[in-house]
Amino acid sequence: MIERADAFVACNEMDDSLLFTLSGAALSTLTIDASPIVRADAASLASIIQVSSMDLIAAIFRRYPRHRSIIVEDVFPLMLKLPASKKSLRTFLVKKSAASSRAGDVARGPPTSNVDDHDYIQPICALTLLLIQSCVVMPSQDDDEQMEGAEDSNDSWALKDDHSGLQGCVAVCNQFTSQMLQRCARKGEEGGASEFRPILSNLIDDLLLVRHLPEYPAAGMLLLYLSHRLGSDLLRASSAAKNQVEATYLATAMDAFGKITSAVAGSLQRNRENPFKLPESMNLCAPSPEPTEEINRCFCGRGNLDTFMVDCDRCHSWHHGSCVGITKDTVPDIWLCDDCTLQTTVVEQAKVFARGSRDSDSLTSTDHNHVLRQLLLSYLSWTAQASHSQIAERAREFLIASWVKQLESSEENLGSFDLGLVRNFAISQWTLPTPQPNQQRPRAHLTDDGNQRIMTSLVASSELCVSFNRLLGVILRLMGDKLASLRKLSVKAILQVVNIDPALMTQPTVRKEVSRCFHDESISVREAAVSLVGDYIIQSPNLAAAFHAPLLERIVDKGISVRKRAVRIFRDVLLSNPTYEGRVAACHAMMQRAADRKEDDGVRDLIHETFHTLWFNSKAFDMGTTGSPAKSKPGQMGTKAELYCKEVSAQMVEVVRVSGSNEVLSTLVKGLLFGFAEGDKDKKNVERKKRQEDSHSQCKLLVKALIELLLSFEDTREHKEDDGKQLVAILATLGVFAQTFPELVVPHVDTLVPYLKGDNGVKRYEAAVVSQVSSMISGASSHFGSGELNRLTSGELPNDLVNICYKFPSEAVTSAVEALAKLANHPDAASDSIQEKKLLKLATQFYSYLLKTKDVTNDFSSMKKSVRDNVRRALAALGSICRFYECAGAADDHTLDSSVFVIETDVAELQLDNLSNAAFALFLQYLSKEDESTKCLALRAMNGVFISRPRVVLVAEQMGIITSVIGDEAPPSVQIESLRCWRDILISEEKRIDSGAAKAKMEAQKNVTLSKRIGGDQDGDSTISGSVLTKHSERLYALTLSKDEKVRHMIIDLIGHLLRQGLINPMETVPHLLAVQGDVKCPSTRALALKLLQTEGEKRPDMLRKYLSCIYIWIFCETLFFYLTLCVLLSLVPLSGQRICAGIKQAFHFQRNVYSDSNNGSAKVTALIAKSDGPKDGWETIFDAVIKESAIRNKKAQRQGLLKGIISLFEKDPDVKYSNADQLPMLAFASEILGNLPYTSLSDPLFIVYHSSCIAALDGQGVLTQFAELLGGDVCDPNSEEDDIEKLSKQGKFDAAQLGLEAKGAEFGQLCVEAARILPLLKLKQFLRKAYNISEARVTSYVPSEKELIHEKGISISDGPPFSFTMKSILDADGSINWSNSVKIYSSFRRMMRDAEADDVHVDPEPTKSPKRTTKRKRGGSDQVVEESPKVSPE
Repeated sequence: MIERADAFVACNEMDDSLLFTLSGAALSTLTIDASPIVRADAASLASIIQVSSMDLIAAIFRRYPRHRSIIVEDVFPLMLKLPASKKSLRTFLVKKSAASSRAGDVARGPPTSNVDDHDYIQPICALTLLLIQSCVVMPSQDDDEQMEGAEDSNDSWALKDDHSGLQGCVAVCNQFTSQMLQRCARKGEEGGASEFRPILSNLIDDLLLVRHLPEYPAAGMLLLYLSHRLGSDLLRASSAAKNQVEATYLATAMDAFGKITSAVAGSLQRNRENPFKLPESMNLCAPSPEPTEEINRCFCGRGNLDTFMVDCDRCHSWHHGSCVGITKDTVPDIWLCDDCTLQTTVVEQAKVFARGSRDSDSLTSTDHNHVLRQLLLSYLSWTAQASHSQIAERAREFLIASWVKQLESSEENLGSFDLGLVRNFAISQWTLPTPQPNQQRPRAHLTDDGNQRIMTSLVASSELCVSFNRLLGVILRLMGDKLASLRKLSVKAILQVVNIDPALMTQPTVRKEVSRCFHDESISVREAAVSLVGDYIIQSPNLAAAFHAPLLERIVDKGISVRKRAVRIFRDVLLSNPTYEGRVAACHAMMQRAADRKEDDGVRDLIHETFHTLWFNSKAFDMGTTGSPAKSKPGQMGTKAELYCKEVSAQMVEVVRVSGSNEVLSTLVKGLLFGFAEGDKDKKNVERKKRQEDSHSQCKLLVKALIELLLSFEDTREHKEDDGKQLVAILATLGVFAQTFPELVVPHVDTLVPYLKGDNGVKRYEAAVVSQVSSMISGASSHFGSGELNRLTSGELPNDLVNICYKFPSEAVTSAVEALAKLANHPDAASDSIQEKKLLKLATQFYSYLLKTKDVTNDFSSMKKSVRDNVRRALAALGSICRFYECAGAADDHTLDSSVFVIETDVAELQLDNLSNAAFALFLQYLSKEDESTKCLALRAMNGVFISRPRVVLVAEQMGIITSVIGDEAPPSVQIESLRCWRDILISEEKRIDSGAAKAKMEAQKNVTLSKRIGGDQDGDSTISGSVLTKHSERLYALTLSKDEKVRHMIIDLIGHLLRQGLINPMETVPHLLAVQGDVKCPSTRALALKLLQTEGEKRPDMLRKYLSCIYIWIFCETLFFYLTLCVLLSLVPLSGQRICAGIKQAFHFQRNVYSDSNNGSAKVTALIAKSDGPKDGWETIFDAVIKESAIRNKKAQRQGLLKGIISLFEKDPDVKYSNADQLPMLAFASEILGNLPYTSLSDPLFIVYHSSCIAALDGQGVLTQFAELLGGDVCDPNSEEDDIEKLSKQGKFDAAQLGLEAKGAEFGQLCVEAARILPLLKLKQFLRKAYNISEARVTSYVPSEKELIHEKGISISDGPPFSFTMKSILDADGSINWSNSVKIYSSFRRMMRDAEADDVHVDPEPTKSPKRTTKRKRGGSDQVVEESPKVSPE
């Protein structure tokens, strides 16, 4: 009965009640579960019922246009009742299109289905498309005819300007998309929004699946209108307030929009890569002669199987009969393959429809499309006749109407066809011919593959694909939106598009937006952008070069996930392209991250894994065991593993050469070989140990490769200027492995020793060369056997080391002395060995020179340069000898007397055992010199004694040396040198303990008890230096306030080492680190202090949070220190405004005295510093970075406590009559802090506006009244309008004497001070309301105790200049009033008070929510009362 109901509806007129009953019953059948998992026979019957019901609904929809709106609205409640399980979701059978395999993650139908040439979609999707296609009417034959069918049926859907017959289809698409997206956009769970969003996603998946099928041409139209409506919603959300945007809907909309855009990109790409090869002229080329061999051109791709095949009668290519639908019994007399059919049909149609007057016989793509549409129309006509399918019949009518619309929309004829003839011919085929018995297919018939190729070509030229640039433009525009959520979603959407067509990444507009996202303020957006580039950078070398610089910046990104992704990208690039041009920069950047102590373990592990794979890959080395030796010269490495080592060593040298130092490489190698072996968990620990074992086993080959590289360099060098840099890089790289495994260098010592001669032909780099080689000799010396030692020391080695001390700068001298001392201290060295004699002679000569010149002058800066250089060299060499040479009884007594440090005047009595004491006494003499340079050199030399004999530090403390070199009397250069020496001492002691040298020294001492050995007291002397520094901690903290930038940086560096080694109290250190955040003159110092704060914050988050709550206890800005007493910090009671005001007042006067401006003698106060985040420049307060890294921004109570403490500074002290004018610049600074802090919740600026309004209302009105009393104004209404003073000030004609104010100047000035106290709050309130778009109604309704609203979180300040306030001086230096500045403050205060009062009176009404409708829905309306949405037009 249902199968015949559609024919009954088409032939008979029915009333509305019967129609509604039929449509409701038919729609309800779609809720039946038609999946085969229920029961195969039941599923088949259910599918038949559903298909028949769809035909019935389509018949009603087609015959009764006035009911279309109601039926469409009835579809939406039905969607919520449909089977939702994955197996029951898609049960409607459709053919598999050519693009179905690329349509996304669309479910392929029931799991029990064995049909390979079919797909499944949702029945509701099939119904929607059938309804749209049922609305089409026959196009008019000419422009004068009106659409009589539409007028007769009173069709309000018709568009008067469109004669194509698609008006009803457009109207249905408009209503469907509008209703669907309105339901999806509702907030929260209102109206079933959470259920409709997945329905929308599934619907788009189905539409993308069937849009290449001839039976569903309406899929393209519906996708077109959905895409435009989705794009409009996304763009509208971009400009809307955050509380008006539903985040979940945005995610759904952007995902759907990305799916559609990516599918369009795929269609264009497929058509671009596999275009139709159709004739470009009406003169068809003659077919090629029959080939001598059989050629299989079947589209299935299979070979010549043992099966039935047919031959094309034109090109004579063979095709499988099963593929083209021909059996042995149905072979036609003439058969052409798809290509030949297209070729001949195009030429035949061209001859029929060609214009009479044409310049040439050429054919365009527009002409080809007309022919393709005709072929598709013939296919649909034959299908409709053969199967009596309503879907096929409606599809052919829709195709005709779409063809006519395309013809009508053509502005000019771009082809050879006569469009009028084509239009009339298309309309003439509207009526489907009556099928004849045994009717054959048309001659111009294509296979299913041919029809799919036609659809692919037509889809690529459809209106949806033509609008691709617009779709892509919407995504690119949203990538720069102010909402971080939209930016992230848009990056993911562009990722979907580029996944389909990677060539889009080469477009300048796409690359520009992606590059901009690399600098986005949101970590998630930056990660998405990096991931987007990473997916394609390996495929395209040009793309890798274009994004090299942005990716390199992301290695130091604040986001851990961003850094990890950037490292992975570079790893993949370096592995896939060893010759990558940016290899060196990428390797250096990654090694720097791995060397950073603050780096996340996950990132460091990833970097180590990367370099292990690149440079220490055991599999690559294993090739040498099985691979055949490569051709090489005798004596050179020949295995594959050795050749691999050559390449690796060359890459390492290149990295060191470009970076200019081997420190990062050394840290990386040590990390790979020794780092992270203990205390880690499970799998990571195992992986790290495995990497260590692999790396350790390959170092020998790498050292050998580096030696080979060194020899090859010497053989091929051309003695150019850059040769020295290459030589230093090779030696520095070799030095890395010499530090790690010194024994590997021993076999190659003879190759290295000649470089100590210092005549290597590289003048600029000779010092670096001899320094590197000396360091390697020093490290390898402990592994020399007695024979090797005697052989080397009996040669030129000692003399070469001594000569270095006379010829090269202090850095090379230190390395040479260390090597000579290590050789002298060798266990196998004799007591009177050559090296020891050389060392003693060297020490004696330098000691004698210093002894001779110590009394020559008190200021060596006035001496000749040669004398100064000799003193420098002598102090450096003597200090190094004291540091590196270990005497027989090197351990000092527990109590060391300062009397042992006496200058030995008889040089003949000088021995290495007593050299240290005499040298220390001599160093003291030079430390007392007047010139700073000599003082620093003496300190550096004394540092050698301190490192080798830590107990001498106690003597220096007793003698007051330490106090003198870090005191206020010491010059900045001496302070810097002393701090550097302390840092070197701490680092040296740390290395000595970590390397095991301290333990070996303890075991060598016989007087160490067994309990100390067991207890692990490896070296008690190592704690002496730290203990002495702890004693001077207050002075160290005071140095953070030094006027010298270098001193501040050096002291922060030293504090970092003290914190890491646990030698100072973090509770006392954190306030000083917070103070340094204001050091805007030295960004490196601020960054270093911030890094230490972050480290302490991770260790002790509660401590840092407490300090940030009292952040104004220590404030240090560009020229400003706010220093509150430490007792306030340590007391846990809330800070009162009075106590904070007292502390800031005290600190402000201190700052103005210390940091005065050279121009006018006053300090410039500012709380802002410039920041540069990629392409965007801006401003931030000096505490932004600290607050962002802390947890205070997540705690409302702590934020409000901080803000209340600052605002209380503006409150008047009730114990005094007038405020102090000297306090006003400090209030201006505080207002800048309040106006520019990084607020993330609207409650923070509301809190400031609220309290500012309270202070202005209470104190401001009192000040206005006092002004009125003083000036004789209206006391009842003192500020109703501009007074005479304001008018004259505006005109520039104010004269105090003319107004009789001279006698009242003192009192007027004091009142102006009170007004200036309130004025920053008035300006701040005005700024915050504008910057954060706060309405007066929201200000009025705000209560500080209210809970934070969800939609008011995640705010950001609008673009514009920062808040800045400059306070003019009201009183002159002699205490008299400055009338010019005072009148300006008076006028501004009165004007802003009037504005504030006007805002309080005119309150903008808050938009009220309309009450929920409870009326029952009537026919002709929607299921809820919804405002009519404007129709969405593709244009």
